[in-house]
Amino acid sequence: MVAKRIISRFGSNPLNLIAIGGLLSHADSISIEMDKFEGSVVPLQLCRDVLSIHLKKCLAFCSLFPEGYTFDKHHMVLQWIAHGCVRSAEGCKLEDIGVEYFNELLYRSFFQYSPVHNNRFVMHELMYKVVASASRDKYFKAEDPTNSIPENILHLSLVSSQFHTIELMSKTEELKDLQTFLVVQPEWQPYKISFPTLNLVSLDDFFLKFTSLETLDLSHTDTEELPGSIAGLRNLRYLSVNNTSIRTLPSELCSLINLLTLQAKDCRFLTELPGDTVKLLKLRHLDVTKELDYVYLPHGIGHLTELRTLPIFHAGGYPSHCSISELGNLHNLRGCLRLSGLEGIKTGSKAQEANLKNKHHLKDLTLQWHDGGININDEDEDEDTENVAEQLPSLEFLSVRKMYDVKRLTNNSYGQTKFPSLELLNLWEMYGLEELFEASEGDCPRLRKVCISRCPELKRLPCIPSVTELVLHCGRELPDIPELGSLASLKIDGFHGVKSFSLPALPALKKVEIRSCKELVSVDGLSALTTVQRLKVTGCPKLVLPIADSSLTI
Repeated sequence: MVAKRIISRFGSNPLNLIAIGGLLSHADSISIEMDKFEGSVVPLQLCRDVLSIHLKKCLAFCSLFPEGYTFDKHHMVLQWIAHGCVRSAEGCKLEDIGVEYFNELLYRSFFQYSPVHNNRFVMHELMYKVVASASRDKYFKAEDPTNSIPENILHLSLVSSQFHTIELMSKTEELKDLQTFLVVQPEWQPYKISFPTLNLVSLDDFFLKFTSLETLDLSHTDTEELPGSIAGLRNLRYLSVNNTSIRTLPSELCSLINLLTLQAKDCRFLTELPGDTVKLLKLRHLDVTKELDYVYLPHGIGHLTELRTLPIFHAGGYPSHCSISELGNLHNLRGCLRLSGLEGIKTGSKAQEANLKNKHHLKDLTLQWHDGGININDEDEDEDTENVAEQLPSLEFLSVRKMYDVKRLTNNSYGQTKFPSLELLNLWEMYGLEELFEASEGDCPRLRKVCISRCPELKRLPCIPSVTELVLHCGRELPDIPELGSLASLKIDGFHGVKSFSLPALPALKKVEIRSCKELVSVDGLSALTTVQRLKVTGCPKLVLPIADSSLTI
């Protein structure tokens, strides 16, 4: 009966039905909610009105972004935390609580999965209008440089897709206070480097006037330096200068003792952080990732024990730069971590000071050497370096590149399941690698994809039944492929000198791709793979294929 009444009244708009379903699933009494529906309140407005104060505040912050904007969950959670939307709870991390908030809003249909970008989210235009209308007294989004800004606004964003010069003081002359200032690109950019959209004039005076700023995002602007007056922003909790022309960050920045997030990604001229960055003891998120180079972290970075995310850690070669041992103190790191500059580590015991085994929340780990210089002294035990990824129960992605001299990649977790959460294994340019870890029953239960490139000495692969995709690239000989019962996709590329190889029984195999194997003449066992639906062969002029049956696409 209830369902019929809802469909009868609101069935013309599917979003109404979805939102009402989410609302009723959280309601204490369906009859009470139905009484509200019978009134004049618009369903989407009601869905917003019944939210808790902190969720309303989260949504209000979203109104600073343009309609149709593509949201990143992690990015939004960090800004919500800085904005004071996320309430702390004993025994829970702020970031985890923020993710719960986002997921609840997703469940209630305020967010929807983006149909275009993986792991991104959008807000339906009708839902966005409800959110923007409810927050317009304090939140303002300027999408035109000529827009005047109401004097009562506390949270301001400038949205621009074309380059403009903005005189900040004249633009904000009517404002008495400001807690949030964002520069927003109208669309999420899948590429990391993009052209600036705004040139901001009078940043120095802007900082001197608005000392109550808590969230400041100057990303994608033509900013070349931050003025020393930033030291006056004592309440600042979030600072982002991604993709700007900044060459150095001012030492005054290091006096912002309440700063939780510092982002300086893809700043092509930035080479190092100020030495006093280590004084930012409340810092939880530090991201200075660059596509083609590195930003050196200062000596003492290990004192920032509150850090949760540090996507790139480059071990420097100078006393003023951080060493690998400082990573050992950062027990709270989670998510992804790329360790580079490891060629400077001279001993296996020194490498173990990174204490990876106690970083239980890491999900994506990349180990990178730049010249293959794993330079281990003779007296060091092989085990110190071969066990490059110790027991990391949450590790989902592992990438290792340019370990030229390592012969064995092992995980000596005796009596325990090896890599219990690992889903993707990438190995690149390990020219001395002869064998991987031995996989026992139950090891790597979630491993789905294995990619191996330029490992010419590797003779065989471990038998891991869960693997569904295998990519082998560039080598002198093809390693023996075990019987993988779940393997659905196999790609073999760049084995120029191989004349023939054999495939075992692969009962689930559906797709085979063989590329650039110039001397390849035959593939034994291919005709026996009756489940293969698509076979793609390119750059193999000598290969003689078996007669394909009618179900095989070549």
